[in-house]
Amino acid sequence: MLQPQALRYFAEVVRTGSLRRASELFFVAPSAISRQIVNLEQELGASLFERSPRGMLPTEAGRMLFEFVRDSDHRIERIRSDLHDLTDLRRGMVRLAVIEAVTGDFLPALMTRFSAEYPGIDFHVEVCGTHQIADRVVGESAEIGLAFDVLSREDLVLQGRLAQPLQVICRPSHPLARRKSLRMADLAGERMVLPDETFGTRYLIDHAAMRAGVTLSVHCVANSLQLLKTLVAGSDVISCMPPLTFAHEEAAGLLAGVPVSDKSCRQASLDIITARHHKLSAAARAFLEPLLAKCKGR
Repeated sequence: MLQPQALRYFAEVVRTGSLRRASELFFVAPSAISRQIVNLEQELGASLFERSPRGMLPTEAGRMLFEFVRDSDHRIERIRSDLHDLTDLRRGMVRLAVIEAVTGDFLPALMTRFSAEYPGIDFHVEVCGTHQIADRVVGESAEIGLAFDVLSREDLVLQGRLAQPLQVICRPSHPLARRKSLRMADLAGERMVLPDETFGTRYLIDHAAMRAGVTLSVHCVANSLQLLKTLVAGSDVISCMPPLTFAHEEAAGLLAGVPVSDKSCRQASLDIITARHHKLSAAARAFLEPLLAKCKGR
């Protein structure tokens, strides 16, 4: 088994090119370091150094072992740093890219609770469409993305999903509000206000309507969910949104939600994504925990 002290001696001889200089650094005799290197060579079955007028030069096997030692040292330093951050999250930044749907109650509530525990952690939140969120996460301008029904990508990791079956929203006095559920076919002829194509919900609505053979009557398209909700609450137009988008208005009696029974609408979800090849900061990892707890109903 490779001994850590022998590897440290070996690495210092590579760096300095000299047994004597390495021995001065560790306060041991050059012969002791030489014996450790001989033991390494015997254990590995390869010569690690060749002597030259310029000093001790690593062989090809020596260079390979040195790279191993150097990479191991870097990993140990990262682990030490991460452990320090995890036990002492006094400062840091959580960078998020999110859909507008989570900005009402869902995300602010999580951020407020998190900040109470970690007051030194700051947030940077960018609100954008589902496809933009994926690009922000992969491009490292955000570490965590919250998006609606993210399409599978090799460069993304789906960390968790929160079920958000699509619902028709209307004002409580609307005739559809009395229904227990609706199909996309039931929406034919209804005047609708819908989010634009940057929203994952719009893709889902259009896809479900196409499968049902329904042509929707779209009265208004907007990139603001708040505008759409206000229009629905003040007239007989309807829209489709996930429950967390209008939870506050429903609780206040301003809007009513009716589940859509089409399969793709029932399976809709809020997805928590990260980049496959980027390591999360300690602050982002800490904030990921309550997000995933929400997915598990905690």
